[in-house]
Amino acid sequence: MTSPTPVPFSEPPWLCGLPSPYYKESHKQFQKEARKFISKHLLEHALEWDRDEQLPEQVFETFAKHGWLLPSLPAPLPISWLKKLDIKKIGGVKVEDFDYLHASIYMDEVICHSSTQICAYR
Repeated sequence: MTSPTPVPFSEPPWLCGLPSPYYKESHKQFQKEARKFISKHLLEHALEWDRDEQLPEQVFETFAKHGWLLPSLPAPLPISWLKKLDIKKIGGVKVEDFDYLHASIYMDEVICHSSTQICAYR
């Protein structure tokens, strides 16, 4: 069992390698993709945006362009609608396999990387 961060208990147990009947490999992969994207496009300027109390429009445009606004939709996703738009995957996960746990992982990553007061240690 290895923690991805040096701060004890700062990550959920399933992410630290403890077995879970709920979280599957797709959840782990999705979490890695979400963290990588959010770290690159949100974390770099989070302190500045918190200080200014303003989130630039370009952030929403970047998230939309790369399909990272879709996890904010309520699960289950409108699969037939997404397929008509030629959207087959979100963060490496097939839209058919996207579930409430993927959505909660996404929200956790966004919250912990967008507000420096909540999870500055990550």
